[in-house]
Amino acid sequence: MIKIKKVLTNNYISKTKIPDADYVINPYIGCPHKCIYCYAEFMKKFTNHTETWGDFLDVKICPQLLNVKKLIGKRVVIGTVTDAYNKYEEKYRITRKILESLLYVNSEISILTKSNLVTRDVDLFKKMTKVEITFSMNTLDDNFRKDTEPFASSISERIEALKILVKNGIKTSIFLSPMFSPE
Repeated sequence: MIKIKKVLTNNYISKTKIPDADYVINPYIGCPHKCIYCYAEFMKKFTNHTETWGDFLDVKICPQLLNVKKLIGKRVVIGTVTDAYNKYEEKYRITRKILESLLYVNSEISILTKSNLVTRDVDLFKKMTKVEITFSMNTLDDNFRKDTEPFASSISERIEALKILVKNGIKTSIFLSPMFSPE
């Protein structure tokens, strides 16, 4: 069972050294997908958690409004060390609140996810001038996916979500990494 805790934060926005990005936003600490290859596991050392990566999720609560002025004309990546659309986003809606703050900021917004929940926010994406949704996939074999990403959306759900976004004029891409072959 995953341990969920609400934590206060002063700001959702972090400066980054990721190539082609100026800032990152990670609305959660931890990720419930439990991917066996997760590169973000290193983040655990910055928390006080004793649980295994994938067994905890901190929901970031920021009582202040997002300071979006510094994001004007910048590239912002959402979900670099967590999935901003993990299954708990449906309840807490932190990502949606952040996107509402970014609606009329002239920023390039990039979202990385493994979740079909992203389609919930099509109405917001349609109001943004520069947004791209990237789905991470490591296989097209859903039985294999269950072994490597047991709590992420199925491959067919991600493909259907891609279709919905494209149908609504939202720029999309697929990030193939790491690629596994079940054979």
